[in-house]
Amino acid sequence: LGEDVDYAYVMSECGAAFRLTWDTTGWNPGNVDVCFSFDDENKVYSYGIEGLGREYKAILRNKRTTKNEFVAFIKEQIDKGFPCIATGIVGPQETCIIAGYRDDGDTLLGWNFFQDSPEFRAGLEFDESGYFISKDWWENPDSRSVMSFGEIIAPKRSAKDIISTAVEVLSGRQAGPFAKGIEAYEAWKKTVANDRNFSVNLIMPALFERLVCQGDAMDCLHDGRYNAALYMGHLAEEFPQYKDLCLRIKTSFEKVVQGVIGMAKALEGYERGEAQARTLAQPEARQKICSLIDDCKNADEEALAGLKALLEKM
Repeated sequence: LGEDVDYAYVMSECGAAFRLTWDTTGWNPGNVDVCFSFDDENKVYSYGIEGLGREYKAILRNKRTTKNEFVAFIKEQIDKGFPCIATGIVGPQETCIIAGYRDDGDTLLGWNFFQDSPEFRAGLEFDESGYFISKDWWENPDSRSVMSFGEIIAPKRSAKDIISTAVEVLSGRQAGPFAKGIEAYEAWKKTVANDRNFSVNLIMPALFERLVCQGDAMDCLHDGRYNAALYMGHLAEEFPQYKDLCLRIKTSFEKVVQGVIGMAKALEGYERGEAQARTLAQPEARQKICSLIDDCKNADEEALAGLKALLEKM
């Protein structure tokens, strides 16, 4: 669309920068999906698009939805020059770009992170641009929604609205099986600390699953809080009357990032290989990680208190 977008701003205005989610029922590799940022799974997407001042439109798949309805939605947006964001299409229920169509909408072109994975590329063709060409996208049960970036119809979200969003996402709560925000830390720590989850007879695939969940939580915090800190730095410049408070919140988010770096050291690297999986199984490493989880929680609690204070002042 030719629009210059700041990543730290988008991460903050949609709420993703402040998220942390942990499934209390088991090791869930989907813990960090942005759709869990709020209790309404679509809110992060609507905020993300509306936060850029654009019109948000979406079609969700249910038992009554037809392929023709999806095709009509996609064609309308593409014909106006607006790309679509969809879940599924290729591979699992993850977001991807739909950039065009052929055969009156029966064939879709776009880019998906999983399009080169052997288990997902069967039946795909590829355009010279690198886009996938999918003719059986509707048969994929994970093709569950399509969203569009519409016309610019409003200003971008205000700083006050974004701070309110940060408070909502970061606040501790239980939503179904998920512990979210501040509460997610205790659920995460409890799971990692439980020696029964790391028995000596645990097979490598199960151990690797645990490492992936641990690593995803670390990535979620590192990416999120790093950009939340950048955004608070921008606010400190934009609102000099709140500069000291913004910088204190920024420092709190930076503490979370440092905690994640400490976890990586405890695991002997960010990689998700056999060495890190075996290190995670060691009680000493997990004790260190649990201590750092507490540090991150404390830092996020400091940030949340600061955000609430800032919201009252704005």
